[in-house]
Amino acid sequence: MAKRIDADTWEIQGETVTLPVTIKDARITVAMFTARAEDARRVLGGTPLRPLAVAGRAVTVLMLIHYPEWALKSYDEVAVGLLTRGGLHIVDLPVTGAFTREAGEDLWALPKWLMGADLEFAADRTSVAVRDGATEVMRAVVRAGRLRLPFGVRAWMPVRSYLERGAQANRLLRGRVPLRLSGIRLGRSGCEMRLGDHPMAERMRALGMLGRPFLTITAQRWGGPLGSYVETG
Repeated sequence: MAKRIDADTWEIQGETVTLPVTIKDARITVAMFTARAEDARRVLGGTPLRPLAVAGRAVTVLMLIHYPEWALKSYDEVAVGLLTRGGLHIVDLPVTGAFTREAGEDLWALPKWLMGADLEFAADRTSVAVRDGATEVMRAVVRAGRLRLPFGVRAWMPVRSYLERGAQANRLLRGRVPLRLSGIRLGRSGCEMRLGDHPMAERMRALGMLGRPFLTITAQRWGGPLGSYVETG
């Protein structure tokens, strides 16, 4: 477990990490879906969070990310989340690096676990396969949208996290994630999805991730400062 030195400084595997840390030139692809609100509530069971629902539907998100070398090393990440009352909540976050797994769990109460993965970004699509040991969890191809934005985006996404393990166990945290994006393409392009026999795959089914996404977003570069999360009521 990571050791907290002061409010914004941690020791992780013998290294010191001081927040905020800056994401630089990550690649990201996002596919957004909807799910029945009651299914989203079931996925959130055991947490103090509730889905943000409109007309009985919740918005869910699949994110495929490659991080080049930064404070948490270089690794790939697959995030499964949904919008809650208060911000985006991540329910599954497999990663390919042990350092970031420990940092994510202890610093931000993120549900990171070590995966085997094949993640590839191409001009017209992003493909991924996720494995938990010898078990294939999921496989997907997300096609890039046709609309190219001639400008970048600078914004923040409010987030909420809650985890029953780690240094932040059983604390509801709030924070924000930077959305400094460039090289953006938007669309309603297809998404080919195959889900295996695994708890993460079951949650993805419940969150509507076998249908067509209502929006896809790809960005050649994603960055910005990521700071501490704080406990909230």
